Amino acid sequence: MIVFVHGPDRLFAREAALAHARAIDPDESSTTWIDAREAATDQIVSTIGAASFFGAPRVVVVSNLLTRPSRDGKSSRADAELKALLAAVPADNCLMLFEPDMDAPPAAIKSATPAVTILSGEPPRGVALLAWIEETADHAGTQIDRRTAQLLAETIFPQTWDRKPSNPRYDRPPDMALLRGEVEKLALASYPDAITRNHILALIPSGQDQRVFRFLDASTAGKIDAAHRELEQLLIAGEEPAMLLAQLLGQAELMAIASQSARRDHNTIARDLGTVTPSRMSAVASSAQRHRLPAAASLDVAAAIDRSLKTGRIRRPEDALYQLMLAMAAPEPAPGAGRSW
Repeated sequence: MIVFVHGPDRLFAREAALAHARAIDPDESSTTWIDAREAATDQIVSTIGAASFFGAPRVVVVSNLLTRPSRDGKSSRADAELKALLAAVPADNCLMLFEPDMDAPPAAIKSATPAVTILSGEPPRGVALLAWIEETADHAGTQIDRRTAQLLAETIFPQTWDRKPSNPRYDRPPDMALLRGEVEKLALASYPDAITRNHILALIPSGQDQRVFRFLDASTAGKIDAAHRELEQLLIAGEEPAMLLAQLLGQAELMAIASQSARRDHNTIARDLGTVTPSRMSAVASSAQRHRLPAAASLDVAAAIDRSLKTGRIRRPEDALYQLMLAMAAPEPAPGAGRSW
C-alpha cells in the first residue's frame, strides 16, 4: 500500500497521516518515520522491505522526499528513484509519502504504478471552519458563538476564510495550527467565561491582509499619503505589485456595484456575489460614498489603466498601480476633459 499525504495545511496533513498510520498500526510498534533529507533512497527501500515484528504490517512514513533537492540536480534521476521506491513496497506494508508543503500531488504520483492513495490536508472554510472553531473552543474548556467565531476567522484570514479566491495564486488558506493557538489563547484570557468579541479585538492582531485593506480603503478614499505609506510597507513585506493592482481593480468593481445597490442589504449583496464577505462589502460601500469620483468614472479609469498594461502602453504592474492610485485621488474631471492612460 502506498499513500501520499499533502497540504496545504500542515496541521491537517499531519493529522491525516497519523490517523491513517494508526489505522494500520494502532500501537505504533511497527511505524517508522524517516526524513528523506537525511536518508538515501536505498535506505528507505531497505526499511520498507523489512519484515515487522509479530507479523504486523510495517508503516514507513517518509517526509520531504519530493521536496528535497536532487543530489545531482537531475530530475530524471529523482523520477527514477521514486519509481524504484514505489516498486519496492511489499503488498503487506505501507509506504506513506508525507509532503505537507505541497498543495497537490505531482503528476508522477497521480500516474504511479501501483496506484497511490491520496490524502489531502485541505483546511475547512466557511461554515465548516466556524464549526471547527467552536469545537476547538469546546476542547479548550470554553465556548464561542457562531458570530464571534466568524469575527475571529475574518480577523485572521479576512480574504480567504470562507472560500478560495478565483485565482489560486492569491490563495492563503487558513493556517489551522495558528488558529488553534489563537483559540487556546482566547480561552485562557476569557476563563471562566465564554470568548467574546471584545476578547478578539483586544488580543488578536490584524494580519498582513488588514494592511492590504487599509491600502485599498485609503486609495479609494483619495488619501494618497496614507495609501502610499501602506503600499510601501506591503512591498517591503514582499507583496507583489500585480496582486495589489488586481485587488485595487477589484475594489473599483465592487464600488460600482455598491453604488448601484444602495438600497440592498450588504449581506445580500455579498451572498449574491459569492466573492466578498458582508463586512468587507460594507466597507466598500462606505468607501464608495466618500470617493471623489463617481463609481462609474472610477471603473472607467480602472479599465483604461488595466487595458494599457495588457497592451504594453504601461510596462510594469507597479507603474499601473501608481497611476491608478493617483487617478482615484484626483478630483472629477470637467465634462469633455478626457484622460489618456
